[in-house]
Amino acid sequence: MSDLDPPRSLRLAPLLVAALLHAAAFLVLLPPWMGEDEPWQVEYASHVAAGHAPWGGIAMSGASADKPHDDRELMSLSQLQVRRRLGGVEEDEIRDKQGHLLDSMREHAFWRRIDFMEWGPGAENFDQVQPDFTATNQPPAYYLVTGLLLGALGVEEVEAQMWALRGFSLLCYLAVVVCAWIVGRHLSVDSTIAAACALFVAWLPMHARQAAVVNNDVLAKVFSGAAIAVAAGLVAGHGGRRRAAGLVVLLALGLVTKTTAAGALAVGVPALALAAREHLGRARRLALGGLITLAVAAAGFATWWFAHNPAMPRNPDALLMRVLRSQHGFREDLWRTFVGAFNWYSRDLPQAAYAASGVVLALATLGALVASVRRLDARRGLLLLCWAAVTAQLGLIALRGVAVGRYFFPVLPALAGLVAVGLLTCLPRRARRKALALLCVLMILLDGLFLWSGLAWNQYAVWGV
Repeated sequence: MSDLDPPRSLRLAPLLVAALLHAAAFLVLLPPWMGEDEPWQVEYASHVAAGHAPWGGIAMSGASADKPHDDRELMSLSQLQVRRRLGGVEEDEIRDKQGHLLDSMREHAFWRRIDFMEWGPGAENFDQVQPDFTATNQPPAYYLVTGLLLGALGVEEVEAQMWALRGFSLLCYLAVVVCAWIVGRHLSVDSTIAAACALFVAWLPMHARQAAVVNNDVLAKVFSGAAIAVAAGLVAGHGGRRRAAGLVVLLALGLVTKTTAAGALAVGVPALALAAREHLGRARRLALGGLITLAVAAAGFATWWFAHNPAMPRNPDALLMRVLRSQHGFREDLWRTFVGAFNWYSRDLPQAAYAASGVVLALATLGALVASVRRLDARRGLLLLCWAAVTAQLGLIALRGVAVGRYFFPVLPALAGLVAVGLLTCLPRRARRKALALLCVLMILLDGLFLWSGLAWNQYAVWGV
């Protein structure tokens, strides 16, 4: 396996320009607050922008001998959760922020598009939108970054903050496209593999849509995607101590952004062990890998636990309940929300779109399995680590007990590597460009269907708004 063939930027640049224009279409078409959980995400970032740190809040408590009232008599549960998390935030400030957000949601016909919520446009607090839900139980990294961004921009009105943070999401989307390209370049010297990786990530409709959604998923996938890209370089023999240290930092940053970033450990830790093989013996490499894994995992676990993160089961019964819950419609829900679902997952694409996408993915899976066994112009060790990342992420989603396609995006560059290798390396090199062109056509057709039925038609024409 030879080194990467330069120049990469000349081949990546046109695809990035196309991806930017593609993302801009989603940014223009997706109405305000139509990204899942956007009101709560903006609420959290907005409070941080106002100078409230995501720690040092006031814990919730019930009535006692020293305290005659229950906190739930003062504020709704969603507001108490904000007060519990953010230091120095006043009760009136929390109520006013939710009020401004609800006013904007009403202005943009939120409850006409999301018609399954009981309270509808008469909601006065977030518990009447989605009971007992908050973004303030998420790890703090995304909200620190976006809060500082909003503060630097001087944006104060909640809808303007939403648009500013959607712009940040667009940049994160482009960053993951670059990560997929890098993984592809390390997988094979054939540049069509890298192009297929980047194409898959850029034109996957639900991922492109994330370029216009405010959510901590967007930063988690950047850290984990970058970690996978750096790990791919280490496996390919391009790296040293600085890159290894950078990989550890990226893995840790991912874990303090969102629990879904943990899947990158399946690539990162083995890559660190391989990178140390020239300097350490086998026993020391295993010990070093174990210590790094424990340290990074402990940092993530502590962050999740003290933030009251919903991804962390608090007891064995809760864990068992999640495992049992993931057995009922898990695969169907995960697949439809990965391929395409909109209006907060209440509307689907035509069934033929899911079936056709399943056929293509099945062919890619079969091809990737063949390439993992035989030497088919792809770096087999890295290919196996891509399998490890995809498998680990599926396990994490099952343990979460909630089948949501966006939870898979932190390992999207690894999945893109499997898809590209599976569809292209079984073919002669002279036929791969034609296969890449066919993949491009199929992705554009799926994306066009999503843009029409999911956004242009379903978000506007059906509801008349």
